[in-house]
Amino acid sequence: MSTQQFETRPMGRRRLADAARCMLALLIAGAALPASAHHIHHNNHVYVANLNDNTVSVIDQATQAVTATVPVGTSPSGLAVSPNGATVYVANSSSNSVSVIDAASNTVTATVPVGSSPVSAVVSPNGADVYVANANANSVSVIDTTSNTVIATVPVGNSPNGVAVTPDGKLVYVADTNDNSIAVIDTSTHTVTATVLVGTGPVSVAVGHLGSRVYVANVGSNSVSVIDRATHSVIDTVTAGSGASAVAVSPFGAHLYVANFGDNSVSVIRAFKPVVTGTVATGAAPDALALDRDGDRLFVANADANTVSVINPETRKVVATVNVGNVPAAVATQPTELSGW
Repeated sequence: MSTQQFETRPMGRRRLADAARCMLALLIAGAALPASAHHIHHNNHVYVANLNDNTVSVIDQATQAVTATVPVGTSPSGLAVSPNGATVYVANSSSNSVSVIDAASNTVTATVPVGSSPVSAVVSPNGADVYVANANANSVSVIDTTSNTVIATVPVGNSPNGVAVTPDGKLVYVADTNDNSIAVIDTSTHTVTATVLVGTGPVSVAVGHLGSRVYVANVGSNSVSVIDRATHSVIDTVTAGSGASAVAVSPFGAHLYVANFGDNSVSVIRAFKPVVTGTVATGAAPDALALDRDGDRLFVANADANTVSVINPETRKVVATVNVGNVPAAVATQPTELSGW
């Protein structure tokens, strides 16, 4: 398996009731506004980067069907959605660029040159910056989202792959695959302030909802390393399935989900005192995964099956399979909150 195969890197009843109350309040408020001044939209989509098609598939979460296909750069390998759901950023590994997609129109509105072989991206919590891991340049490009230009380039370790940002936006974690380590970037200075040794072949990183724990999928050692943010040291290691290629954390931090590329499965791991509590069969070669913002659905990109498996985390069963493009390499979800302006 080539390194590029792993270049990826995420309504309950209560939430539905909250959303209904929000909708009612918006409708009442909107009655006093002219139609041109009031707009409500649902952020309810899943985006899938299709490596060999040079496209992004847009899936409607409600219907679990592809509703649009967006042409992007060459070999899209990673993507990220802005916190407000309005913009999708796609890392094109063979054209050394990031495509900026307007989520409302599903069109590319800008293309940003970055380093060599960008393979993953993450957006800061305030939406101001995008951090892009450039695998062949051993660097992270920092894109200003207002100007869509690179404002900094941060040298990191050998073959950076997955990236993740803390909820407070202060730190970015980068998986340096060939160094078996995680680089820690201070976002205020755009410098590496720590390096943490982990398992073999780290390719994906996720940060817990409180920002105190960082989880790393190690594809070479079939494991997940748990890093304590305060000490930047590994405090636990959990064995997952064969070829642990991606990791995601549930919204409240109770569970981890790990895509196992080698045995066509997802491992479910209890986050507290980590242990594997279940395994869910998926399509062939699951290479990326993402939870919706409520944690009610887990979307798994199956690279060799050209599908996305939709898993109900509560029942731990696949509830739908969606056909997408050729070699889905990354997946990201859009916020499900209502937005109005």
